[in-house]
Amino acid sequence: MFETNFKVRSTQVDTFGHLNNAAYLEIYEWARWEWSENGGFDPHTMIEDRGIGPAIVHIDLSFSKEIRIHEEITVRTWFSKLKDPKGVIAQEMINSDGTIASKVLITYVMFNLETRKITRQPDEMRYLFEQDEDYRQSIE
Repeated sequence: MFETNFKVRSTQVDTFGHLNNAAYLEIYEWARWEWSENGGFDPHTMIEDRGIGPAIVHIDLSFSKEIRIHEEITVRTWFSKLKDPKGVIAQEMINSDGTIASKVLITYVMFNLETRKITRQPDEMRYLFEQDEDYRQSIE
């Protein structure tokens, strides 16, 4: 499990003064990039060198507590499932008082940019999945 911190910007809130629903997806994506880079690989390099990359096929996003303008938040990211050809990345957004404000499950496949077809999970993704084993066990 990887944690990263963000501060909600004024451009990310709606007229109610809380985080806009589209901004949740953006923050979650930033956190996934940091998680993968922290785990030892850069998806851009995988795309450029091997012509494969993750393509999202389903998003299950839920909101349980509001996040307000300028609030400091933490995003937890970990691999929930990995079975060819799909993987599921789980994330939680925790607000400044420590409450889980949102959860998302991102289901993806690896996509070959030359053949335009789904391909098997690369070793880098399997490695990240293995790294998160202890965390998965602790929350089940």
